[in-house]
Amino acid sequence: MSFMWVPLVTLTVFLYGAGQIFTKKGTSRLGSGGMLLLLSITMVIIYGGTWILFGVKIPLHAHELIYCVCAASLSSIGYIFFYEAVERQKISIVGVVTASYPLITVILAVHVLHEPLTTIQIAAVILIIAGVSLLSYEPQKETPGHTWLLMATLCFIMWGLSSLVAKISITLTGPLTYAGIYAVVGPTIWIPYWWLKSGRLHSLSFDSNAEISVIFFCFGSLLFYAAISYGYVSIVTAFSNLYPFVTLVLARFLMSELLYPHHYCAAVLTLLGIVFLALF
Repeated sequence: MSFMWVPLVTLTVFLYGAGQIFTKKGTSRLGSGGMLLLLSITMVIIYGGTWILFGVKIPLHAHELIYCVCAASLSSIGYIFFYEAVERQKISIVGVVTASYPLITVILAVHVLHEPLTTIQIAAVILIIAGVSLLSYEPQKETPGHTWLLMATLCFIMWGLSSLVAKISITLTGPLTYAGIYAVVGPTIWIPYWWLKSGRLHSLSFDSNAEISVIFFCFGSLLFYAAISYGYVSIVTAFSNLYPFVTLVLARFLMSELLYPHHYCAAVLTLLGIVFLALF
């Protein structure tokens, strides 16, 4: 296994973590529908442009196309749930919950791709479950309800499944071909969602925070796709999801988000789980 995935996934961690800070501000103004419309436009430009400039134009077999479409569809649906959760809860909390999706990817990678799971990785799975459970508790008198947790959990499931199928897709077609297909599949799902959610052109209004967020997500994802083409998906996916650490630090200092002690404990448990999944 080549270690080229290490610098690629390190950049992914920074871009995802920083991007989520701008996500909350952008979502507060544009809503989940507007954010996904903006993501659609940005993805077509960045993913599509990258594929046109650098992608190897090769014919796709039917099964390869099916894998790519399935992976992109699962990821795209996950983004819908992600932005719906961000509308209802702090980004520092949603980010950690959704970043736990390697739990699903690792378990499936062991059974489907036959990647080995060590005893320490089993302990890591338990840490992640404990962390997510602790994060779901909100002691405030006026809570945002539990809808955000449902949305975040659905995102967690979609992204966990998507990472596994994306690994298979990228192995078959390469990261740039997969990105090119995603540039078609993503907007095909998100634009109808935006129309049903709002369907008003004011969603196109410029918001610098929202644009920075989706740009960071797009470039971070391209680096992530390249990383999993070099390494085991169970390791690379887990390592990439250290980004909540970046989000938590930036949210505390840039957005002055109030976090309770149990939130810090939950974040530590979850991040420890991710680290153990990545290193052992």
